[in-house]
Amino acid sequence: MRKKQSLFRGFFMGWMLLLTSIHLIAQDSLRNLPELSLPISHKKLVMAHCMTNIIRYKGHKFEDSCDPDYYAPKGNLTAPLGGLTQVKVIADSLLRNKTLDEAVEFEMRAALASGIDGFQFYYVLGAPDWDEIIKAYFRVADRQQLDFKFALCLSHPSGSTEAAKIAEFSGRINGILNTVGRNNPHWMRTPDGRLVMYMWYGEQLADIPADRQGLPEAYYQARAFKRLAEATGERLACVLSINERMSAERIGQYLDYFPAVWMWTLSYTKDYPGRQVAAACKKRNRTFMGSAFSDFYTSKLLKRGTWDMFHYAKDAVAAGLGKVERKYIVTGLSWTFRKMLEFAIEQDVSVINVITWNDYPEGHHLAPEENHNDGFSLLLKHYKSVWKKEPSPFAGNDVAIAFYKKYRHDVKPQPFNIPLESFQEDALARKEEDSIEVVTMLQSGAQLKINGTMRKVPAGFSITRVPLQKGRVQVTIERSGRLVKRFVAPEQVTDKPLRTDRLTYSWSTETEQYRRSITGDPSTAAAVE
Repeated sequence: MRKKQSLFRGFFMGWMLLLTSIHLIAQDSLRNLPELSLPISHKKLVMAHCMTNIIRYKGHKFEDSCDPDYYAPKGNLTAPLGGLTQVKVIADSLLRNKTLDEAVEFEMRAALASGIDGFQFYYVLGAPDWDEIIKAYFRVADRQQLDFKFALCLSHPSGSTEAAKIAEFSGRINGILNTVGRNNPHWMRTPDGRLVMYMWYGEQLADIPADRQGLPEAYYQARAFKRLAEATGERLACVLSINERMSAERIGQYLDYFPAVWMWTLSYTKDYPGRQVAAACKKRNRTFMGSAFSDFYTSKLLKRGTWDMFHYAKDAVAAGLGKVERKYIVTGLSWTFRKMLEFAIEQDVSVINVITWNDYPEGHHLAPEENHNDGFSLLLKHYKSVWKKEPSPFAGNDVAIAFYKKYRHDVKPQPFNIPLESFQEDALARKEEDSIEVVTMLQSGAQLKINGTMRKVPAGFSITRVPLQKGRVQVTIERSGRLVKRFVAPEQVTDKPLRTDRLTYSWSTETEQYRRSITGDPSTAAAVE
């Protein structure tokens, strides 16, 4: 009798396990959908992450961490910190009396001039006024017939419930779609018509139950975005962000449910995590997008030992030097930016994402600013032409770009020595930062002089470095004893810095023309011949 009961119990448990497995398989209707293997873009695009609200127009200032009013080390509220911001945004003086429409036109034209084809907008909960800025971009792109694409990037929607978050997002997104037109050609859509939606920790949209019923978290995250798609009446192609090292198992789970991946500010090193992700995408027939960031040095001040920023200058001043710090990734001047673009070309990606267009507080901006100037934009345009197999935008021209820091890494600023937390450090990149790096793109070989050092450089694209030394940075291109190009960068190298400042500085043979095209007036004392 007991044997029969045991057999029955075993049969019953096995049957229930089978039923449960069948139920889970039936329930998981989102895994490996055929559309996940379809392409994201029908042509190669450079999309820049755009901080929607970091824009200047009449009645709308920049946030404190990039407000040029706090750039000077003295004469303003933040003098006790040696100046809160370490970026000086060119748009501030140009656009302070302009309308919103004039401001977004400036941003798009400047982006196009930098080699960017569109913006993916940082999009968060609780900011419905940002929707009007996004609508203005569409409105002006339509009116001015600008060839520019747009996508939303749902960003860190933590807190609340999945249902509440979907309700807010869908209501606002429907408002944008219905105003600008669902068929507006400026939307970034896949060749099969899905609306491309970027994610920056966007998976936080989902409620993850305590009992996942044997399903991975990625299932519930994909389900949340399917519910958002249904609420907006759209089919979505969601682009997952990765900003940490992950196991192969976890990457595989994400690729079970999402069609595309983009990397955030993970530094390019010999074990760059993007290699593992790109290989997995290739194996699974998913879209791996390229990414590149120019710099990472926070102008914003953070509470010591955290990522919590002081949103207002007065609060940072009240905290004082002893309770603040800045974050920093050693990028090796232009080294990280170049290597990430080269990796994207090597992978023959369909989309390259620039991190970022205008996140001045984190220092990885391409938008017009008086430290970065045009150096990284010139590099982007060069690599974009290689990637797209198009003629160089600098054909028939001789170009030189200098990249350098304002002081050596082992010099201690006084009296405003704000602590730095360096992370993702690469030894090679650290070595590069104590040099002046000059990138040349030449019609034919020439003599390159950097301060007092003369080097022979070949035709085409080349990198030359000399040790970083105190004083001004002068660059000269000579050919057959004749002066071809010359510039003196406005920013000098110092051995007695007043304040911590590890933002990369760049200047080029093209900077004055760049300034003129942006502002109508170069407004600089640099000499270019």
